[in-house]
Amino acid sequence: MNIVSRYFRAGMTRRIRKRVLPNLGRILTGWQIRRCRCCERITLFLTFGTDEETRICLRCTANLRYELQAEYLRENFNPESLDILEMDPNSCLRRFLSRGRTYIRSYFRPGHKPGTVREEDGSVMEDITRLTLPDASLDIIVSSDVLEHVPDVAAAFRETFRVLRPGGTHVFTVPYEARTVRRAMIENNGIMHIETPEYHSDPLDPRGILAFWHFGPDLDVHFGHSGLGFALVKGPEGKRRSVVWAARKPI
Repeated sequence: MNIVSRYFRAGMTRRIRKRVLPNLGRILTGWQIRRCRCCERITLFLTFGTDEETRICLRCTANLRYELQAEYLRENFNPESLDILEMDPNSCLRRFLSRGRTYIRSYFRPGHKPGTVREEDGSVMEDITRLTLPDASLDIIVSSDVLEHVPDVAAAFRETFRVLRPGGTHVFTVPYEARTVRRAMIENNGIMHIETPEYHSDPLDPRGILAFWHFGPDLDVHFGHSGLGFALVKGPEGKRRSVVWAARKPI
């Protein structure tokens, strides 16, 4: 067996030990067979945790928030006539969004030059607070549980306004909270915690990723000055009260 094969077998063994074995009871008792609202196919959903965030479609890997997002996009947009940016290179929404007139998949890594195209998958390095795209060049931006991890989210919404065409929309999910609260900020090149640190799971970092914000139904009060109009368009649904937001640039 060569070194590559040994590496992948070792990685698979670690994933089984960490994710499958501790949750075997939930996986066996929490499965469902139903139509996925994202890929629209009859499929098996497996449960790796206690709520819908960890109940995953075996075909497309969508969980509830992706299902809600896919449903809203399908009901309200015809991608063939639209220029689209999705801020996730591996999203289960790709099957629908890739039908766009243009479709850009982006990723973010600190230290990577904005606008760099990643060789392995063709995705583009983009920072939502300083996009490399021209003014009024997009019809839709799509992100899923990204904005709560952006320290300067006001800058992100200003950039959204800049690159969207009149009538364009940023369709996004964020964990739904009772009100909008800034939990941490960058100060003197370090992180200053305003609230108790909260970390969300991150496939790239076992330590998780820090939440700088909680977002509630008062989003428009806090960020309406960006020029965008905020509307809660799907949800809340499920134990975690999953929601979909639409931030629209006026015509």
